[in-house]
Amino acid sequence: MVPPSSAIIIPLLLAIPAADAFSSSSYGGDGGGIGGGFGAPISLDRFRATCPADLDAVLRFDPTLLDVGSSGKTMATAGDDDVWVAVYRSANNLPSVFVRDAFFDAMRVSTSVVVGGGGGGAMRDDSEMLVSSSSSFSVGVDGGAIMISNDNDDGETPVAVARLGRDVNPCNDDGGQSSHYIIDSMRCALRKEETDPDCDGGSEHAEAIGICIDELVLAYLRKHSEMEKKRRSRGNGDDDYVDVVRGAGVGCERRMSFDGGIHFRGTLVSGRLLDSRGFREVDELSADMHSHESDYDGALDKYSERSTSRDVAKYQGARDRALRIVSYLGRLDREEDKRRSRSRTLMRKKNKRIGDGDAAVGDDDEGESDFDPWASVKKFI
Repeated sequence: MVPPSSAIIIPLLLAIPAADAFSSSSYGGDGGGIGGGFGAPISLDRFRATCPADLDAVLRFDPTLLDVGSSGKTMATAGDDDVWVAVYRSANNLPSVFVRDAFFDAMRVSTSVVVGGGGGGAMRDDSEMLVSSSSSFSVGVDGGAIMISNDNDDGETPVAVARLGRDVNPCNDDGGQSSHYIIDSMRCALRKEETDPDCDGGSEHAEAIGICIDELVLAYLRKHSEMEKKRRSRGNGDDDYVDVVRGAGVGCERRMSFDGGIHFRGTLVSGRLLDSRGFREVDELSADMHSHESDYDGALDKYSERSTSRDVAKYQGARDRALRIVSYLGRLDREEDKRRSRSRTLMRKKNKRIGDGDAAVGDDDEGESDFDPWASVKKFI
């Protein structure tokens, strides 16, 4: 005789398709799993990121990135504000992917020229994109079969790197040192021409670049949060936290605000990724020639959409980064952040007008009245 409870459970089990009853579904159900309630398929992350990244990883990707910084100084004497991110292939990729990367790495070695002499010479590709080995997996042939092994996890070469650093162009908005940060030195070894609809952004190149942007935005927000904690611990009230610049011996105000605090020189590929993350395009060019800058309202809106989007929910890493960014933005004082951004913009415009006026006066003092615009053609008259 079948117990009454089994008489209820057995028909329910029979109603479940066999393929779903004996396999772990990759689709989020109502209230469960990633993308729960959306029926979003869960995809394994192709890439993993390390931020802050070890400088040795950046050297393995491209030694020329650390030879000279954007300020003309070697990275050994650069400031402590620089944060690097390195993106690697995860173990979720197929073996054929590593075979393909090894093939392209061999092509890079055969078509690169050595810059500099001795053992410290760096290989540079003639193309615009610097290509580097995407992993430390060695590929060999044993008995007609392709064997793939990981030689050294610590020596793995990233597929993309980027840097977040203080903008070295003087803005004269806080004691002579710029309070802006800029994302630069962004390099990716993946081919942007190869599209893949299963990737976040439409291609592996876009997905790797997007991970770099998200990780550096998180690094900036963590730095911003630490500065605010120090300001409150010092009891400065609403005043901005004052820090001492290393090597300068003088104090300068370091007014950090997310709104307009991060600059970026966008390209055709990265510009689309910045727009999807709430960065706004600039109205006028500045000394650092950036095309996009961070926007508080735009970032909060776009990253909130990414954290709940069905298309992004299937990428666990992307969704996690979006949620963390939204969490940091939610802790900021929106009105205070906007006030600092407006104050910094007004001060920069004021100093620019003063500088333009001084330059005009200097040109007049140099004897502009003696300049003859027709001097070059008078000899032909």
